[in-house]
Amino acid sequence: MLFLIWLAQITAAEMKSPESVADGWLVGKWELTFDPDGDKKDFIEFKADGDAISSGELGKVEGLYLVNHESVKAVFTYKEKDFIMTFFYNQQKDELRIVTSHTGRESIYKKLKATP
Repeated sequence: MLFLIWLAQITAAEMKSPESVADGWLVGKWELTFDPDGDKKDFIEFKADGDAISSGELGKVEGLYLVNHESVKAVFTYKEKDFIMTFFYNQQKDELRIVTSHTGRESIYKKLKATP
């Protein structure tokens, strides 16, 4: 239910479908490389179809994402609860930054290089 409310708040003018993200910069696996709170390593994989998978301490958690002109908004469902995450990307689109709600500190994800 929370996801539907969140989705309704995002206007079509702000959204780009994952397929329209120029040059596919977001699609792939991203690793948590900096966390001032010392959380364990985790990864988020953004797929071309709008699906996302978070993997870490809790195992694999599936979700969905949307991209707008300044951020990536993702929602993951774990044990019947929705967790909404907003990642802000830099101009080079090589980092995703997220501020944790419980400490207000910023963590950084970097995209892993694709293996041939």
